[in-house]
Amino acid sequence: MDADRHVWGHALVNGSARRVESLHPLFLVRHPTLSGWIWLAAAVVLLVVCELWVDDETAGVVVSLLGALPSLGATLLVLAQTPRTHLEYEESILGHFFARFFAVLGALILWVGSVVLGAAVAVQLAEDTGADAEKAWVEAFEIFGAVVPFVVAMLWAVLVFRCVGYIARLRGWAGVPVRHRIPDEFLTELPRTRRLVIGLAHPSLLLVAGLLSIVVALFAAAEVASSGLA
Repeated sequence: MDADRHVWGHALVNGSARRVESLHPLFLVRHPTLSGWIWLAAAVVLLVVCELWVDDETAGVVVSLLGALPSLGATLLVLAQTPRTHLEYEESILGHFFARFFAVLGALILWVGSVVLGAAVAVQLAEDTGADAEKAWVEAFEIFGAVVPFVVAMLWAVLVFRCVGYIARLRGWAGVPVRHRIPDEFLTELPRTRRLVIGLAHPSLLLVAGLLSIVVALFAAAEVASSGLA
């Protein structure tokens, strides 16, 4: 299709991939998804080492993100080179209703939660600082610094889950899919790179690696919050 050949960055991706087409190890090309699982297992081992011998929580977060990097990078590459029309389908009226209903419900819950949290913070500041405005501002910034890591971790979780949903709809759950919606023009002249990228962009691999990084990020955020508010 014409639309497939005019996706933004198509020439750049093909030009960059052409330079490494012949450099991929044979094992990676033959078993791309298995290679991703091996990489993730190595990241888990390093994560255990960091937990036992490294006190800095940042090291664990970096290792967990590196564990998710191959699968997430391949997934983002496939999604970036796939026109939105490849995911179009006729949605039922009931499905449309429930999608909008849960979206509105989620937004309402978040709004109520933010109002309650804001009120709780205001009460806590008033109790801790009294009429001292400078102290109130300092403590407010400390609370803000403690909340930001949680927000970043939640945004990361949303990114991972959305990518898992999209890539599962595009290529299915097979290691090397036979039937899929990925454009035929995607790395069509570079079969080794195409097989490697599609194999690494596996929804199960991304889900497990993403969940690991999300859990580690949330624990790190909790550590930051506890140390910041101590």
